[in-house]
Amino acid sequence: MLTVFIEYKLDPAKRQDALILLEEMAEKLAAMGAASYSCLEGIDQPGLFVEMFEVREVEQYEKIKAWRLEDEAFCACVSGGAAKLHVWAFRAVKR
Repeated sequence: MLTVFIEYKLDPAKRQDALILLEEMAEKLAAMGAASYSCLEGIDQPGLFVEMFEVREVEQYEKIKAWRLEDEAFCACVSGGAAKLHVWAFRAVKR
């Protein structure tokens, strides 16, 4: 199981556009194999968002990452565009 984090800062002028797009994100990601989706906004840094979800396979992560980075409508809402939409996957440490 992989935990995926997507981090970005929204352009304040496009916040409402982004929030509308985010309303459907859990459903879209679930259709791609993601589970346990949540979207969080920073308390100390308003406008800084982190999305978090789980996938079973690296291939699912790579597909979702490519899709999010190619999502022109959403990336247009991110300060700095797709280059500032950071996507990372982590797996549990084996001891």
